[in-house]
Amino acid sequence: MTPSTCLTRLDEHQATILGILQRGERLLKAPERDAPALARARWELARALLAYQGFKHRELFDPVAASGCPRRAPVARRLKGECEAVGESFRAYVAKWSAVSVLDCWAEYQPAALRLIAQVRDHLARERRETAALLTA
Repeated sequence: MTPSTCLTRLDEHQATILGILQRGERLLKAPERDAPALARARWELARALLAYQGFKHRELFDPVAASGCPRRAPVARRLKGECEAVGESFRAYVAKWSAVSVLDCWAEYQPAALRLIAQVRDHLARERRETAALLTA
């Protein structure tokens, strides 16, 4: 797969995730609290993030790390580690908020969900820049 094709696919995954985040943010800021819609968005995001992680590891980070290139391989391993850390943070978030009624914990849930959205957005932006540099180095 060419670097251009990889970046195009990365952008497609990210666009899907960013769309879900935008919908989730609207739900969190809406005057009416819709717990079922929030749960659906949470699970939709989980599926999209898992697909994105699988793509990045299989198609980007693992092949570059395996290449042994002294400049690129360590960067690929670092990016993969950061991806895994964000994934673990998201899994902990899903486990916590899937086990309770978010409406009963709204004062804690809403800011936590908004922080998670910001964290994922920041990660995606940083990862896009660094992956582009990795693939074009």
